[in-house]
Amino acid sequence: MNVLKSETVRYLIFGVLATAVYALVKWLTWQAWHSGWGSETAAQASSIIFAFFTNKLFVFKHQSTNLLRDFINFTSGRIVLLLVSIFINWWFIDQHPDILMNLFGLSKNNMVASLNLVVQVLIIVINYLYSKFFVFKEDKKIND
Repeated sequence: MNVLKSETVRYLIFGVLATAVYALVKWLTWQAWHSGWGSETAAQASSIIFAFFTNKLFVFKHQSTNLLRDFINFTSGRIVLLLVSIFINWWFIDQHPDILMNLFGLSKNNMVASLNLVVQVLIIVINYLYSKFFVFKEDKKIND
């Protein structure tokens, strides 16, 4: 059995890659801007674009003649999570960093990294369910 034939495995592989894109952009923009909401916005936008194309072409093998509609459907779910993530970053990094820093005994940089990891794991799970059941339905697949 070829492990890459599993949709879930492909999703996890590309999810890890999208998370790597997110983390790299987040780290670079955090270092440049020291802004929780700004770095989160740039990181989310980069990972959303990457995830759309990899999910459409390689994970769900979704065949459609309307790329714009697919992209809007895909990004609408991501935008909701983006706003939630921006709020979480604004609240815990920009406004009240002491909450998590004191609770877990972390430096600000370690708190930012830990918060990002937890938020991203939750986002991956929610995005998979949304993509599978609402955006890239099984009846529209490209043949292997």
